[in-house]
Amino acid sequence: MEISLSPLKLPGGLIVSVVVRDLRKRRHYEAQLKHQANHDGLTGLPNRNLLVDRLDQALLFARRHQHKIAVLFVDLDHFKFVNDSLGHDMGDRLLKVVAERLTACVRSNDTVARQGGDDFVIVLSDLMENEDAAKVAQKILTSLNQPLTIDTHDLKVSCSIGISIYPKDGEDVQALLKFADASMYRAKDQGRNTFQFFTDELNDKVVARTTMERCLRRALENNELSAHYQPQVELRTGRMVGMEALLRWNNPELGMVPPANFIPLAEETGLIIPIGEWILRTACMQNKKWQKAEFPPLTMSVNLSPRQFWYPGLFETLAQALKDSGLEPCHLELEIVESMVMRDVEMATAMLHKFKDLGVRLAMDDFGTGYSSLSQLKRFPFDKLKMDISFVREVTSDPGSAAIARTIIAMAHNLNLLVIAEGVETEAQLCYLRTHGCDEIQGYFFSRPVSSHDFELLLQEERCLKLPVEESPQPQKTLLLVDDEPAIISVIKRVLHRDGYRILSANSAAEGFELLATNQVGVVLSDQHMPGMGGVEFLSRVKSLYPETVRIAMSGFADLNMVTAAINRGAVYKFLTKPIENELLRQSIAHAFDIYEAGSAGKSSLPIST
Repeated sequence: MEISLSPLKLPGGLIVSVVVRDLRKRRHYEAQLKHQANHDGLTGLPNRNLLVDRLDQALLFARRHQHKIAVLFVDLDHFKFVNDSLGHDMGDRLLKVVAERLTACVRSNDTVARQGGDDFVIVLSDLMENEDAAKVAQKILTSLNQPLTIDTHDLKVSCSIGISIYPKDGEDVQALLKFADASMYRAKDQGRNTFQFFTDELNDKVVARTTMERCLRRALENNELSAHYQPQVELRTGRMVGMEALLRWNNPELGMVPPANFIPLAEETGLIIPIGEWILRTACMQNKKWQKAEFPPLTMSVNLSPRQFWYPGLFETLAQALKDSGLEPCHLELEIVESMVMRDVEMATAMLHKFKDLGVRLAMDDFGTGYSSLSQLKRFPFDKLKMDISFVREVTSDPGSAAIARTIIAMAHNLNLLVIAEGVETEAQLCYLRTHGCDEIQGYFFSRPVSSHDFELLLQEERCLKLPVEESPQPQKTLLLVDDEPAIISVIKRVLHRDGYRILSANSAAEGFELLATNQVGVVLSDQHMPGMGGVEFLSRVKSLYPETVRIAMSGFADLNMVTAAINRGAVYKFLTKPIENELLRQSIAHAFDIYEAGSAGKSSLPIST
């Protein structure tokens, strides 16, 4: 109660006025306001305000009594999927359950707080050893992994946990929270559903990231960004038909920063929106400038990042860039990562059609890595598929990569789409892709990304790709010898020199793959015992990559079981044991070419001999 007394002087004497107030409602209202200011409205856990206060109090106690404190930053894995697929109401109910499970994993004198979204922070006081924090983290992982059913939905929950320790990692509230947060991201990088302690190495990364973010925020206004251009070449004619605009950042403090380092940071911080607008406008202006200089019109490709693609003002930015530059939309191509459009197929389809109505071209970037189905792919109005570099890198030596590359090309052509392969670095890769119908390439084999000045020099000299000369309809019989001993190769060449073969030689399987990709080889003769990759393994891959080529293995240490297995699975046509009689060698090679020519002419193959 609150009582106030007020004396009043009246002619008849002194009167005291007494006012009595019931404070229960006001106290209850004040308590509600205080609770709301310091607790999360959804879970009832302490919010960031109360968390900071409690952590500050825990630090004062720990300094006085020489105790340790652990700060655990807990982030749910793939929580966004729950919101997107089941709705925010289901996400809120899941967060309440998680809050209950986290609270059950710690002591009453510890603090469990909700940082915001699906982020929770736990403060463990009075620790004896760092391992105690690891035990609690493991307890949390086990608890959250327990089966969870809400309504009729069975949910699988996991989390990533970052841990910082006082006083080892930091001595103030902000440092401990920051380092626990950084450790949590390290846990996500390690595969999620795990925990990671903060380390000095991680601290260096945090400092470097903070410095990079500070510099990146000033990069545009300080004119530190530039555009480089990498040519795109048509394989039918060898002419340049386009170029990709690639972002470069040269900072006075950091030097030349690789795109792989700063692009993800720009995406995370939202800086990719103004940076993406800058590169789009710059690329359009530059392409129009080259057209005005009367160079042949080329298509300018510009990458769209995920955050930029879903930015509401992207279409207006694109239309304005085309208007300001005067570039015809048909000379601009937007590259969109496959996984990006799979996030929301319906909305992505609508956006892509809107771009197409504007007149720009569309390319699906990194195709083969985003798990899109054919039924979904045919809905998107793409003009081109860009084969991911991971398949191109080993297309001449890995049967799996080669099979995927051939499948992508065939599928794209059946859907009336062009195919461009990125990351082409060798003549062998070029030849293999060209042989199997790839339309365009981009990569170091033709040109690295260059400045606008150097790209203009390429235009002035009318740089073209020197395409391999097509072999005659009846080429000379070509034999490939693979052996790590040059003396053996010399002996075999001497034995066969009278038979009129065109003989190629390689000292390793890797060299052999290069020669196979750039030549029409009829027969391969390979030694079994070579460093790196043995002959049978090499010939097994040759079978998958070039099934029409006849394969012979030779060895001085024949393993009967290995020989039998290799022949039974068709990896080799014949196995010769060293030393090989000259006449037997000549007969074996001649017979192998008979089989090759019969297969090339569509005749039935001769039976495989042992």
